[in-house]
Amino acid sequence: MRMLIKKVASASNLSFIRLSAIRLSSSDAKAKSQDKESPKPELEEAAVKKNIVVEKYGGVMTLNIDRQTTRNSLDEPTLREMAAAIDAFDKDAEAKVLVFNGEGGSFCSGFDMDEMNEKGYYTLKDAASRLLRRPLCDKPTIAAVTGFAVAEGFELALACDLRVIEDTAVMGFLGRRFGVPSTLYGGRRLTSLIGLSQALDLLMTGRLISGTEAHQKGLAAKVTATGTALGESIKLAKSITKFPQNALMMDKLAAVNSQLNPNSEESMRDEAVMQSLLGAALEDLKEGVKKFQDGVGKHGKFHNLTEVSLEDWELENTVEETVVTHDTDKKK
Repeated sequence: MRMLIKKVASASNLSFIRLSAIRLSSSDAKAKSQDKESPKPELEEAAVKKNIVVEKYGGVMTLNIDRQTTRNSLDEPTLREMAAAIDAFDKDAEAKVLVFNGEGGSFCSGFDMDEMNEKGYYTLKDAASRLLRRPLCDKPTIAAVTGFAVAEGFELALACDLRVIEDTAVMGFLGRRFGVPSTLYGGRRLTSLIGLSQALDLLMTGRLISGTEAHQKGLAAKVTATGTALGESIKLAKSITKFPQNALMMDKLAAVNSQLNPNSEESMRDEAVMQSLLGAALEDLKEGVKKFQDGVGKHGKFHNLTEVSLEDWELENTVEETVVTHDTDKKK
């Protein structure tokens, strides 16, 4: 049995233990059953494919690109594995947020240039067709950007709803050097995020920017220290899972549609999805009104919204109430 064990620590001392089991033999089945009897973190067994590792941590699913020798470049098999994993996430009722991550210190270096030379540009573009959806998924997506996120890797990060970017990350349209156009609607997505002038600067020059500059331009939901992007992304994802999801997805689709899909077939699709979510959202709303009447969430509180107990890192984001009283008797 081959085991991959990786510990990711965030600035708030978050520990995220990843256990990936590959091709367990029948002789290991008994030991595996015994292991399940002992208390362990809420982490489900990983689904391991050739070039990606898919893991679930409660309502959070991570899609980890694992082609470290090429800084996680995207060849045809990897793109097709990713498409299947994204579709599985869409269909999984328990999975609420998808986090994209690159193993070994780099997010993604774009299309595999050797394979592009061998099979041609259109072969890879066809394999990447699932990544062209706007939005990428109806449910929330987050990119944990580390190391290099360039060419189509940069576009993949832009396709996600939110980006947690390490300050030392390197991002940009490196395909400019070789005459490769943005393949995954990178130009349109970048323009919707940071505006035409700044987008043209990066698109036309192909210059690279650091994670710090990306944050200054408005690309990052959060900029973080080297080695912490995955942990911080999972923290962010878990904070999103506590909300009622139907209304959250409706608002997300409306926002994305207003920027990326005006008067298009995808816009009509998004409207249909939002209408299908409305009935469930109204049920969530009824429950939310009852909670509010019982005092949950009043005064702008974002903690104790569900029955789930708070983790230490969640306590950092809670707000304590301070009551100020005036002694009118002392006023002369």
